[in-house]
Amino acid sequence: MVTLYVPWVEGQMARRPTVTSLKDREISPVIEWRYPCHMNFAYRLALTWAALVALATVALAGAAFAAEPVPAKPLRVAVYDVEPYGGRGRDGLFNGASVDLWRRTAETLHWQYELTLVAHMDDLLSGVQSDTYDVGIGAITITPERLARVDFSYPTHRSGVAAVFAKRLGAESALYEYAVALGELGPLILVIVILLIVIGLAMWWFERTQFNAGGKPHSSVTSWNEGVYWAVVTMTTVGYGDKTPQTPIGRAIAVVWMVVSLVMVSLLTTSLVARITVNQVEGSAATRSGDLANKRLAAVSGSSGAEYLDTQRLAYQKFDSLPEAFRALAVGKADAVVNSTGALQYLVSTGFSDTIAAPRGLLAPAYMAFALPMNSALKKPLDRALTIVSATPEWRSVEESYFGR
Repeated sequence: MVTLYVPWVEGQMARRPTVTSLKDREISPVIEWRYPCHMNFAYRLALTWAALVALATVALAGAAFAAEPVPAKPLRVAVYDVEPYGGRGRDGLFNGASVDLWRRTAETLHWQYELTLVAHMDDLLSGVQSDTYDVGIGAITITPERLARVDFSYPTHRSGVAAVFAKRLGAESALYEYAVALGELGPLILVIVILLIVIGLAMWWFERTQFNAGGKPHSSVTSWNEGVYWAVVTMTTVGYGDKTPQTPIGRAIAVVWMVVSLVMVSLLTTSLVARITVNQVEGSAATRSGDLANKRLAAVSGSSGAEYLDTQRLAYQKFDSLPEAFRALAVGKADAVVNSTGALQYLVSTGFSDTIAAPRGLLAPAYMAFALPMNSALKKPLDRALTIVSATPEWRSVEESYFGR
């Protein structure tokens, strides 16, 4: 018999019980609730009622599934190694949201099982497909491609494909936004440059023939480059006064250019500010598939993110693990990483919060489930058990400890 000790933590109850056995095979667990002696009576009474309700729910569920056939041998369960859904801790014990849900479900069905860690999604699906494994659990998103290979249980987790991008802070962020805005205003900048050259050449053309009584040039604009210099100085409203037109036509050109340059500078300034503001607003909005265009994308081989990028016909770098893809993003070898949103959120919060921003929205909503061989006899009782276990307040509390509300 495996005993689950649930210790009391001052102010809250521990959400994840510790398995005292070194094996991940659970038979008729016993739950012990420990209370400090100084708890007031009303609180102990409320907690006792909650425990009784939970035990009654488990008892009813156990009675409902008592008639279900129990497999003669322990089930071979493959755990996909992606946190926070499945993995193995330093103590050698399996952990994760999917592992916790599987344990509760198997307990309800009185199933014995053996857990095996699998690093690659394709290996897990191939193992389930060939009956090497009876069940596959973890971050396994239901997709049309996978439905052609294996069957799926009742959904275990809400999920979806999302993308994360590297953070840009301080001067780097400002320069990046400025460069993006200037790139979007390229046509306007090109028009301004052309006008500067045309006005500078026109000023030189009409001023170059003016000479004084000594035969020296009467105008200060004596070459085309001086004409362009005058146009730039006038446009920026600096007005040094070292180059001034002398002819009536030159002065008329100067007046017209002063008015036009004021309009052009104000138009460029307002457009630049508007584009930077729009980019910042869009940067806080949900990521869309169009945001991935012309980006250096990264995804884990065989993952839901890789399958999504394949359906969108977007090129991407393939990595063996999600942390490896994150490291490539952090050092600038990729522009975005695409994967299931839960795995992205967990990895950002636990190791990359300083360099990578959390995912914003979903590129494609989806559900995760346990993978089963086609026509598996386990599907019907497993679906019924998952429906009951996943609806309990206790499980919702455990799930929130992994993913938040």
